[in-house]
Amino acid sequence: MAKILVVDDEQSVVWALERFLRSLGHEVVSAATGEAGLEIARREDPDLVLLDVKLPGMDGLSALEALQASGARAKVVVLTAHGTLETAVKALKLGAFEYLSKPVDLSRARAVVEEALRRPAESREIERLRGEKLGSLVGKTPAMQRVFRTIATVCDSDATVLITGESGTGKEMVARAIHYHSRRASGPFEAINGSSIPETLLESELYGHEKGAFTGAIRRKLGLFEIASGGTAFLDEVADIPPAAQVKLLRFIETRTLQRVGGNESVSIDVRLLAATNRPLEELVKAGRFREDLFFRLNVLRIDLPLLRERSEDIPLLVAHFLEQIRGASISEETLALLRSYAWPGNVRELRNAIERASVLSRGTIIRPEHLPESLAPSARPHEVDERVRDLVDDILAAGSPPEGGWFRHVEEKWERALLARALERCGGNQVRASELLGINRMTLRKKMDQYGLRAPNSDP
Repeated sequence: MAKILVVDDEQSVVWALERFLRSLGHEVVSAATGEAGLEIARREDPDLVLLDVKLPGMDGLSALEALQASGARAKVVVLTAHGTLETAVKALKLGAFEYLSKPVDLSRARAVVEEALRRPAESREIERLRGEKLGSLVGKTPAMQRVFRTIATVCDSDATVLITGESGTGKEMVARAIHYHSRRASGPFEAINGSSIPETLLESELYGHEKGAFTGAIRRKLGLFEIASGGTAFLDEVADIPPAAQVKLLRFIETRTLQRVGGNESVSIDVRLLAATNRPLEELVKAGRFREDLFFRLNVLRIDLPLLRERSEDIPLLVAHFLEQIRGASISEETLALLRSYAWPGNVRELRNAIERASVLSRGTIIRPEHLPESLAPSARPHEVDERVRDLVDDILAAGSPPEGGWFRHVEEKWERALLARALERCGGNQVRASELLGINRMTLRKKMDQYGLRAPNSDP
């Protein structure tokens, strides 16, 4: 049994955590402010503290810093309803063991609590945050929270990190976040794309060359790794590096020394290597197209980025982030629902481009569906829809005798059922998003679904 201190100003959260932790056999005490939490921690000497970030008076991160300064032995798990990368990095750099996003997943909370109580306290100084250059890394979904936690964990290491994910998922932004939150933040960050450089020039770009090394080498040139010395080198699309260059890259990773093309001098380089790929290296290794030993050297630490369509709940956050950067534009609920229903094959990059384009076309006012690219916007514009409906009505009225109940009732039921079914399909069965797209409330949608015997796609029978 351990003594656990819960510091949170929300009574419902404290009640739930107290009940949960006591069910695990622990003794629980609580406080509603950071100041009160510090006093209880000093008096009770708990084994673990669950500490909310947003507190009245002293905020959670300040309380965490004060706890660390007091020499308290307790592990600290930070609770936050605003689970951003900044919060994760700050909390871990200030000495937190882990952080949990609200609403708290109790199965994950149990695993974190058990691990915190099992692992011995570490006595290491953690460097303060050096920068806040986070690019467009935004997300509250569990997949992105895992990415944030991993970034916060690996940033102070010098180990090589392999970042994987489809094009447009933000691999370079992750690499920059790791660099700007590391002890190398004051050093250079240099990036190179392995697929964009001809094989004949790749060696020179990575390792540099001496004057006269080849035709056109009129002076000494430093390569990527030497320029990035003291900082971070980011090698994007590493899967496209040809086999001969893979051998030399492996040697550099193992020795951190290089020879410029045409030179004999061995140069020692102090650089951290981050690599990225949008292709499965494991399959390339099996196919004999990528060296297995190089793969293992690159795959020391790994961050797998989710597809945007796998975290559609983050789309409103991303849109808000891009609009904040643009300054001046806003977006309609109809447009936002349309963005959430799209599959986004180009991931976050495609979303950003769509918002930037739409803001220009909307002239800084409200972004509407007609401002989106053709691939996202409805296939027909409003006036085109009107023309198609008029033509269809003419065909219906010319069809002869009306069915029982008349044409109006017949057409209303057919169109309404088809519209609801297609909206549900387009929104992947998500009734909230479908109701937003249709402009009706969810209860009305459910009533109509029952009326027409509709089921959401992928729903249980």
